Amino acid sequence: MPFRNKPVYYNIFNIYHNIKTKAGKFLFACRLFCKTEESCMKTRLLRPEENWKSNLTMAVAFEGDYDLEKAKESAARERTEEEKREDARNRCFGTFLDDDETICGVVNSREYLCRFDGGTYKLGGVGGVSTLPQYRRGGVIRACMTASLKDMYANDFTFAFLYPFSMQYYRKFGFEAGAPEYRWSVPFTAMKPQDVGGHVEQIFPGGDFTPLLTVYNTFYADHNLSAVRETYDKGLEKANLWNDKRYVFVWYNNQNQPRGLMITHKIEEDGVTYLDCTHTFQSPGGFLACDAEAFNGLLFFAKSAFSSDYEKLRFTVPSDMHLEQLIGENTRTFCSVFPNGMLRVVNVERVLENCVCRGTGEITLRIEDDIITENNGTWRLHFAPGEQNKVEKTDAVPDLILNIRAFSALITGARVAADIPWMPDVRLLRQAPAVPNVFYPKKCSMMDLF
Repeated sequence: MPFRNKPVYYNIFNIYHNIKTKAGKFLFACRLFCKTEESCMKTRLLRPEENWKSNLTMAVAFEGDYDLEKAKESAARERTEEEKREDARNRCFGTFLDDDETICGVVNSREYLCRFDGGTYKLGGVGGVSTLPQYRRGGVIRACMTASLKDMYANDFTFAFLYPFSMQYYRKFGFEAGAPEYRWSVPFTAMKPQDVGGHVEQIFPGGDFTPLLTVYNTFYADHNLSAVRETYDKGLEKANLWNDKRYVFVWYNNQNQPRGLMITHKIEEDGVTYLDCTHTFQSPGGFLACDAEAFNGLLFFAKSAFSSDYEKLRFTVPSDMHLEQLIGENTRTFCSVFPNGMLRVVNVERVLENCVCRGTGEITLRIEDDIITENNGTWRLHFAPGEQNKVEKTDAVPDLILNIRAFSALITGARVAADIPWMPDVRLLRQAPAVPNVFYPKKCSMMDLF
């Protein structure tokens, strides 16, 4: 409404402002209802100087602390060469409104190297998946995730990996649950470890953490999807272990070789005091034993050193480690299956060319991938000992029809041929003798903190 006793130009400006504001609100509402329309959203790779937008989005989405002005100042300064290299490993896709400034949501990915069937391949560790509250349920993350996965394929990535808040949610993007972990909770009174000799050394803050990496590389050398690391855990080496009340131990065998590690901290739950060594996304710790001797050595040390102050030892191991006969009194222990990360094949052809199969045979697979269209089609795989796998696209009738989720779990060893009847995403059209020779049990572990 025009204001009384105001100049004409003021009233004209006021009317214009009201019209503009209402029109803006209307257009904004339209955008919310048509976010999936290309005309309303744009998804692109963020520039390094825009990282503050990504961090701000994550801080709001996850209700974290964030200093906006400090973040902007950091983004504006000249990057060091090391920071530039780190920037090159991180790729963040954001979805914007038409103005290319108003960010709606982001998906981050970081380049890693991982193991698969004896080879080393690029893996995209997906994280920071977040949408501002006002833009949720409008296809923002789908746009970001699609762009990120297509970008991975274009840049020669073979796998992608993430820690989900909901497995069902990420199945929409072709991810599937990998091999689970076994989380053991063992009373010290139930342990009957053998005294195998060897000795334990503690690593203090500022010390040499190389033995941890040696144990890690030995243990995970044959585990698919395990990360190839430069250090065991950069965060651990920089942390104030005293303040965190975390303690690092390495077990050496009688040949003075590092073969086991324990990273411990104290946890009290439901009146029980745990010597906790679990290694999860939420609680970095560690428990690795390269063989049964190392496992006995770690248990013997733990019981000797900590049984008077703690009731139970808790640790996590890959599902291929069957420890029942090594622990002692199993009726007093508790072992739970703990789902961990989700995996995805990014490049089907490369995986088929390099997977290790048993014996000699041939199999024809029809792969369905809603996002990376290059993976779609019918693939014939021929394999023989000592020969490079032969892979080609064909029009032949496939032995199996499966989507990218099922293929990802089967080819990495997280699922095996015997699981196929229980997998809703697999159709077995005819009995193919080669199926158990392609999809057989493999060590697959994704216990790493990316």
